Amino acid sequence: MFTENMSAGKGFVALAALILGRWNPIGALVAVVFFGFCDAFQLRLQFSSPDVPYQFFAMLPYFASILALIVFAGKVKPPAALGLDFIRGGK
Repeated sequence: MFTENMSAGKGFVALAALILGRWNPIGALVAVVFFGFCDAFQLRLQFSSPDVPYQFFAMLPYFASILALIVFAGKVKPPAALGLDFIRGGK
């Protein structure tokens, strides 16, 4: 469901994908595909098990992102210029 000006909590998953991908576009792409699979899988689980409250399945992508960060991230160093202002042509 899309609502204007709302990311539906996916910003945390996007940040986890960047960290898990070690700030590399290819690694982030692999992480995003994994998290997308988890999101699609939770929808399938919701429809296949209507007796279970949907909230348990809705937390699957977030749980997968936390678990993946714990298991695979290790000591990831962010880029040195992260958070610094860009000044064209000089320091």
